[in-house]
Amino acid sequence: MRNLLAICLSGALLTGTPLFAQDETTAQNGTTAKNEAAPRNEISAQAGSDIVFRLFGKTREDLFANYLRITRSEQTEFDAALMQYETEKAPFTEERNYLLRLYNEKFQTVDEQMMTELTKNIIKNDKEFVSLQTRYYRRMIKLLGSNRAAMFFQLDNYLELASKLYIQGGLPFIKELETDRKLAVARLEREVN
Repeated sequence: MRNLLAICLSGALLTGTPLFAQDETTAQNGTTAKNEAAPRNEISAQAGSDIVFRLFGKTREDLFANYLRITRSEQTEFDAALMQYETEKAPFTEERNYLLRLYNEKFQTVDEQMMTELTKNIIKNDKEFVSLQTRYYRRMIKLLGSNRAAMFFQLDNYLELASKLYIQGGLPFIKELETDRKLAVARLEREVN
């Protein structure tokens, strides 16, 4: 598991454009052209699964089954619990992706109030997601025992983090950060030349 983040990041680099990358028109004038973002209802839990598959070459289900060493006798009950968990998790993932997409679409014109609302909504979403994990942790303990339940959430958190990092890679920085980054790059270029 140590090198999983390195694999994740290199997988993201090798697999192409991040989900929320801007086209050149958006970056130049703040309006969207041909690469308009999909409406909210098109973002689904499947998008998260696709990211996991792109990064690791396996489905979430396969990763969990292999990592947790699910036995044949546990398989049916585990698959049902995992499917139910993923179904309940989907709205949180969709909401987070929607908020990130909204930021991506509006980052050129985002004001203090909008940034505050977006940030509060992302934090609220994260808190509600942790509550869902807490509920399912109890269920996974009964199903898998304490150690493998902890491993389940370690892997789940890892996959969520990998997906977030992949998505974040395609988002523009907040204005000041982007300006600072451009200035630093220009400074480095001058020093090298």
